[in-house]
Amino acid sequence: MYQDKARLLAQVGRDEDALETYDQFIERTPSSFEGYQWKLFFLSDHKRYADGLAACERCIALYPQWAEGYEGQGRMLSYLGRYDEALAAYEQALRLDPQDEDLYLAQARVLVCLKRYDEALTTCQQAQELSPAKPSVYKEKGDIQTLQQRYEGALAAYQKAAQLDPKDVLVHEKIGDTFCELEQFAEAAKAYARALHLNPDFIRVYSAQAHAFKKLGRYEQALSVYNKALKRSPKNPSLLVGRAGVLKKLLRYEEANDDYSRAELLKPESLYAVICILGKVDIKQVAEAKTRLQMAGKELSDEAIGAEIKQMHQEKEDAELKASLRASPLFQPICLLMQEKREWSGTAKQFKELLSNQFPDAFAKWYRAPSKFVDELKRITPELQHEGVEICVPSGAALITLEKRKTNHTV
Repeated sequence: MYQDKARLLAQVGRDEDALETYDQFIERTPSSFEGYQWKLFFLSDHKRYADGLAACERCIALYPQWAEGYEGQGRMLSYLGRYDEALAAYEQALRLDPQDEDLYLAQARVLVCLKRYDEALTTCQQAQELSPAKPSVYKEKGDIQTLQQRYEGALAAYQKAAQLDPKDVLVHEKIGDTFCELEQFAEAAKAYARALHLNPDFIRVYSAQAHAFKKLGRYEQALSVYNKALKRSPKNPSLLVGRAGVLKKLLRYEEANDDYSRAELLKPESLYAVICILGKVDIKQVAEAKTRLQMAGKELSDEAIGAEIKQMHQEKEDAELKASLRASPLFQPICLLMQEKREWSGTAKQFKELLSNQFPDAFAKWYRAPSKFVDELKRITPELQHEGVEICVPSGAALITLEKRKTNHTV
């Protein structure tokens, strides 16, 4: 009755009245920890961990022989991030009740927070000896070994947990994740299938299974998984982005772009928007890349098309750079000069005077400083070399040297 009353009070926002009701129950049943347990659950749900810790301390002061008081104290201290104190509280609880395997598991979780993984595993082993048929023991061991990147051990622990509780969806997901870490993607896909059989609405498992199929190169199956997931969660941007990636692997670029656009509209101001912008492809470029690959007798794939598009971009950049260098006011005059001269050497000032005298119209309104002529000469040197003009402008040297090599290039 007291618990029901407290819950109703909490539902209408009368939290302090709810807490007073729990206190009334505690006063009426002084020999039971049940009232404290209800109160601690309430305070934990409301993230009032300091109040929960104070309640535990009052309980311990009255009943120092209760292991539950120290267990609650350890739990509240853990929530508050005071792990060393939490560990001490659990140790005291275990001294009072050394046969409670849940206390060992709680202590192991604190040891994990302190990054004392080997001790945490030893503590799990103690829990296992007390309760060898308890699935949560093996799940905890698997989680610790996963943190240590000891995936073979973690897999064995999770598989034992699944054997003891075959309907635990989360443990099947963990098995799949561990198989992925071991790069056994076919087995991972099977584990995810078992999880989805138990809970078809477990959306993140669809993404994990699709990832496993992609790693196997089984893109049609990956697409099928995403399609199933999107039927259940059609406005999930993560699923849309994932499916778009698979569609690209299948060379279905228009559909992929549609998925990226939908995801971008759902989350226009998030990281998804950036991913979608980067993920979309230019259909015209794809068509051009396909044509080039086919003409070269190469196999079509998303990777090959992507590489060909990069090559196309590089060729365009090279062409634009080449055009900009050849558009320099110095380029044409130097090429014309070196058709008459085989070699020329002089200072920066003489270099400017040479060009200004030979091509007065081109340089009448150009830079006056000779150093600007030299800087531009350095910039266009690679393209001049294509025309057989060797340039030498040693760092700190006073003289510039131009030399004409024999070449078949024409200006």
